[in-house]
This record gives sequence, structure tokens and C-alpha cells, in this order.
Amino acid sequence: MSRLSPPAIVIFLLGAIGAIYFKDLFLNFEGPLEYGASAAAGAVGGLIGAIAGMTLFPKKGDKDE
Repeated sequence: MSRLSPPAIVIFLLGAIGAIYFKDLFLNFEGPLEYGASAAAGAVGGLIGAIAGMTLFPKKGDKDE
């Protein structure tokens, strides 16, 4: 998370929440499998959101890097 700028964090959260929402629209599980599927969808959506956020809004680093 230290590599994400504030707009990139927002895109990360939107990706995670959006993936869980779309999972609920198309897939329906019962019991503990529901929690696992939601976690997996949120992780994949968050990863995609983080990559998009870091690409679109890179964090300004030190000039020594």
C-alpha cells in the first residue's frame, strides 16, 4: 500500500468492492464457500484495481531513487 497514491487507493477499493458486487450478481454459493468466493473475487478485483491505479496515478517518489 505504500506504493499507492490516494487516487490509486480509491481505484483499488472500487475494484475490490465492484468485484464482490459482480460476483453476487452472477454466482450464488451457500455456506462457507460464499465467504471464500467473496474473498477471492475481492482479492482479484483489488489486484486489478491496484495495478490500474498505479499505472494511472503513480506515486511521486524521492529524487534519489
